[in-house]
Amino acid sequence: MVKTPIIAILFIIFFTPLAEAHPHVFITPKAVVTMNNHLVSQVNVEWDFDDMSSAMFSESVGSNTDEIWNLVFPKNQVLADGNQVVRSGYYTNIEIDGTPIGNLTPADFKATFVNGSLHCNFIININQKVDNTVKIWFDDSTVYNSFDVQRGNFHVSDQSGTGHVLQKRTENDIDKILLSF
Repeated sequence: MVKTPIIAILFIIFFTPLAEAHPHVFITPKAVVTMNNHLVSQVNVEWDFDDMSSAMFSESVGSNTDEIWNLVFPKNQVLADGNQVVRSGYYTNIEIDGTPIGNLTPADFKATFVNGSLHCNFIININQKVDNTVKIWFDDSTVYNSFDVQRGNFHVSDQSGTGHVLQKRTENDIDKILLSF
């Protein structure tokens, strides 16, 4: 008689899927890759926040850009296992010809509220030659932020007129934008 409840409990423990964490902030990123003759000079990024997150930021710090910067880009990131690491790239990842670009630091951060919706803009300076491909993606390993990547929100500004193709690809459950020549 005792074996049946124990078997049922073990069955539930081992065969019930684990609950996934639910993001708290939903962001729609946009980006313009600025280049000239295969030299990527910078990436101009805009993030549009969901209504609930926008209201939370507005209530917390109003329109103070410095305070929004500190909330959006905290120095330390708490991982799912509880460990803390210094944030690198601030959710933005860029790979050129298969090589990740490290220590990406946003510059010229601006935060504005438009009809109650928070919009953040920043620039990532690259200044690197690209032979074949550039990948851009946004990821938060804590699952606190979720990025809604839409192909139509990514563009290239190329003074040389070099032909390119922009595609959206999913790799390891992360949507990435691939710029190729």
